Amino acid sequence: MKKYLTEPPRFRHLWLVILPLLACGQSYIASEDEAFYDAYSDGWTTGDNGGRGFGEWRLLAPEYLSENAERYAGFFIADASVEADLTRSAREGRAFGIFANGIGFEETVAFRSFDRPLGVGDVFSMRFEFDGFAKKFESDSGEGVSSVGVALRTSSEVEDLKALARGRAVVLAVIEGLSTYQILDADGRHNTRVFLDTAGVELGFTLRDEGRYDLQITRLSDQVAHHFEGRRLLTESAAKDPEPTVGSSPQAFAIFNLNGGRHNVYSGAFQISRKERNTP
Repeated sequence: MKKYLTEPPRFRHLWLVILPLLACGQSYIASEDEAFYDAYSDGWTTGDNGGRGFGEWRLLAPEYLSENAERYAGFFIADASVEADLTRSAREGRAFGIFANGIGFEETVAFRSFDRPLGVGDVFSMRFEFDGFAKKFESDSGEGVSSVGVALRTSSEVEDLKALARGRAVVLAVIEGLSTYQILDADGRHNTRVFLDTAGVELGFTLRDEGRYDLQITRLSDQVAHHFEGRRLLTESAAKDPEPTVGSSPQAFAIFNLNGGRHNVYSGAFQISRKERNTP
């Protein structure tokens, strides 16, 4: 990989998120990955590891043995020239795609660890796109609450789909029946009042001290940024204790599509920015 004195052109868009989030000091891109990298030229599967600064992908979805079941869940590299619902979250015309649709309640989760836990001042950023819930089949299951989103996790351990509910530090989600993005953390569920953007959003999570974080949501349709500062990370004890203790730093992230229906979840442009003083 070539080294640049400044960031190459394909990364410049992310400074729209990163620069406002950095209070002071020089920073550098410690981790990055894109769906158009060579590692994904043959698709997106468990064990893939493009870019740098992240662990291998763990892609989990149920296996439906019957071809007549009309239940579909999985992962693919999406091409903007093919997918009508993929727009501005694509980079170089590519994005990571997750689908979960059928006559049941289909679930898919993509897990990935950080090479090292996020430290104070680190910024994890990415793009996320979802056009809203719509049935693909008339007989689609009415059971459960459908949701899609992104979670930062305090655990890098993954055994099965249930891992999504364990070790969550913060979740940014779209929940069926609600028209705005929702934050779930130690402060409870918070309505951001940022309406779902079918062009996608750019997310920037900045880790603060004392178990807190800032979140910036930038709508890609109009480049308007919304800030949510000083919120508390959720810990395992926080789910049961009204006075949660300071938790571990996020060690991983997950992208989930829980019965999203007709529209796919798209993501990409993964980066971690660190200040120079955090350099080992």
